Amino acid sequence: MMKKWSLGILAVVVIGGLGYGFWSQQAASQARTTTTGHSAIRSTSHLTKKALIVYYSNSGTTATAAKQIQQKTGANMVKLRVSPNYPSDYDQLTVVAKRQIDRNIHPKILNKLNVKKYQTIFLGFPTWYHRPPMFINSFFETYRLKGKTIVPFTTSMSSPMATNRPYLKKMSAHKGLTLQNGFRANDEQSITNYLKQHHLTK
Repeated sequence: MMKKWSLGILAVVVIGGLGYGFWSQQAASQARTTTTGHSAIRSTSHLTKKALIVYYSNSGTTATAAKQIQQKTGANMVKLRVSPNYPSDYDQLTVVAKRQIDRNIHPKILNKLNVKKYQTIFLGFPTWYHRPPMFINSFFETYRLKGKTIVPFTTSMSSPMATNRPYLKKMSAHKGLTLQNGFRANDEQSITNYLKQHHLTK
């Protein structure tokens, strides 16, 4: 009788120990999962704080693309202000843009941007005459971009980003920055594809 009683107590202890061990393992696993989840959130937040969208938009098309990029990346965003300002009338705009190209005029950028805290800068602009507008020269001349990654994006009905690259490479030469190939941001799907491919989404 005593032997059976001892065996019963032993069984309870063993089962209880196993149950405690299983509960402890689950709790530890949940703790690891929770910790990992919080770590991922902090990491994502940390990355998006290091990104900035800088863009110029005359008709609103590039502004729309910039806002879509912001929604997908969580980056800060600022519109460039240029002097002299460009005409809103398309025909007048083309005359001014062509004259700046022919005379190698670099319009002044009025923004006082603090780019020091940003690692990645999305640079958005319309394509005019199959190349970046002349104020993009001013962007690379105005701000200290050493160590930054520049992701250009453009909006154009006919010209792909490839037509802009030779000009961008020349403008950014010897600046100590990384220039990505960039993309044409005419539609949301193109934006999504590029951002995901380069791990730039939030």
